[in-house]
Amino acid sequence: MDNTVGSLATYNQTLSKRQTAIVVGSLLGDGCLEKREKGTRLRLDHGAVQKSYLLWKHEELKNISGKVLKVNYYHKGHNKSYENYRFSTFSSELFNFYWHKFYVNKKKVIPSDIEKFLNEPLALAIWFMDDGYKRNDCNALRLNTDSFSFDENVLLQNALQANFGLTATIHKKGSYWNLYIPERYAKAFVELVRPFMHKTLDYKIALTL
Repeated sequence: MDNTVGSLATYNQTLSKRQTAIVVGSLLGDGCLEKREKGTRLRLDHGAVQKSYLLWKHEELKNISGKVLKVNYYHKGHNKSYENYRFSTFSSELFNFYWHKFYVNKKKVIPSDIEKFLNEPLALAIWFMDDGYKRNDCNALRLNTDSFSFDENVLLQNALQANFGLTATIHKKGSYWNLYIPERYAKAFVELVRPFMHKTLDYKIALTL
């Protein structure tokens, strides 16, 4: 049975400021929205290595979510089975707003007014925990924004500067674009997100001297 049976509206719930930041960060990262008949739900999915991180997200959103499910799937290309953990929020008109902002023709996009949404350090930390990493050869940081266009990366770059005073550059990686935090700006980024990092993901911001 679907673990999101029911409607969030039934519980008369709204998102707290903290939950809103988690939702926004997740939408920029690994989260996805699923449009239902009348409402929309947020689905969060992480591998076994990040199980405790997913459980932390679930605890933060438990008043609007179903149970955590263990999902095994087979990757044909790797010829290997993987263990994932997943949960979804209840389907609700509450998330229709985010669907219309972050999706066009069922494809995730960056809203033109992303500065209004990416304005909390917690959202930035969630995004980085989902999709960011530190380079092995230096202290520069990278955000995997490969699925977004150059113009969408510019929108994110401008939001980082406007709301957090963070400088990011846009690098081409093959045929894709992604955001890059140069080494000289990495410390400022790390100090901003450090209080919100899950302990199992602290290695992502472990800058070397």
